[in-house]
Amino acid sequence: MFRLSSPSRFISGFLPSTPARAAAVSARTVPRVAATPGPSLNLRLRRLSNRDEELLPQLCELLIDSVHRGACLGFLAPLSMGAAQDFWRGVLARLGPQEELWVACDDHDERPRLHGAVQLFMCPQLNAHHRGEVRGLMVHSQSRGRGVASRLMSRLECTALERGRQLLVLETPAGSQAEAVYTHLGWQRAGEIPSYAACAEGRLHSAALMFKHLRVPMELT
Repeated sequence: MFRLSSPSRFISGFLPSTPARAAAVSARTVPRVAATPGPSLNLRLRRLSNRDEELLPQLCELLIDSVHRGACLGFLAPLSMGAAQDFWRGVLARLGPQEELWVACDDHDERPRLHGAVQLFMCPQLNAHHRGEVRGLMVHSQSRGRGVASRLMSRLECTALERGRQLLVLETPAGSQAEAVYTHLGWQRAGEIPSYAACAEGRLHSAALMFKHLRVPMELT
């Protein structure tokens, strides 16, 4: 069952939209522009632990970039560095058997650039050990259209299968570019909840509830 009040999902920080707020935010929010496809990146996917605080500045930059370009991640624009730091410190502190954070970095630099991130939550209920939840997929605006989301989601699905999870669920703004990406990656839409949460600019939008049944590769059977 979808938990509709989890603070770490995109409804966190929800506030009702007002004309004054929308006008104030629109001046600070970069318009969303479709990514121009570029060459694939040479990526290294890395699972973080609670000891990886050296990546905190890059994680914060990624989150702020995503929110200021309209991503629905539980925040309203403008997002401060302090709020981003608090969020990521909370995520890092929770990492363990039930919650994972994967990032996509350059594979060749001494100080690799962070291109994207995604979280996987293992449902802890005794009757839901077959299920996992995808949270907070984000790709830096300068890296979009270059296979980052596909690589992260593929790694996440393999990890979920390794943990014995055959069903993944998520929620995303209905009709958004994010929903189109998930559909392209084989996710199915289960339904839609109208006026579910506010986007980064403060406007209410509907949420699409999506799922994907994972197939065990033949070599693992």
